[in-house]
Amino acid sequence: RRRRRFASTNLDFILRQRGIQNIALGGFLTNCCVESTMRAAYERGYRVFTLKDCTAATSAEAQEAAINLTYPMFSTPLTHKEFLAQL
Repeated sequence: RRRRRFASTNLDFILRQRGIQNIALGGFLTNCCVESTMRAAYERGYRVFTLKDCTAATSAEAQEAAINLTYPMFSTPLTHKEFLAQL
């Protein structure tokens, strides 16, 4: 099973064909699926925004660790309101 949206899909091709350079991420299983997709997008050169209040982990501790430690390494962590204000 793939936990990254870029693996074994044509998502990268579709985004590039449409000139998309920025990706906003939300979803469940912060410390698995969301982080994997975040890293994959970052490694492909996208500007990644991870929406802190639109993600969830299986525990509050895992969520806080991801927000404080992992998100800043591979993305710009923002709330959805902060993200929308930048549009």
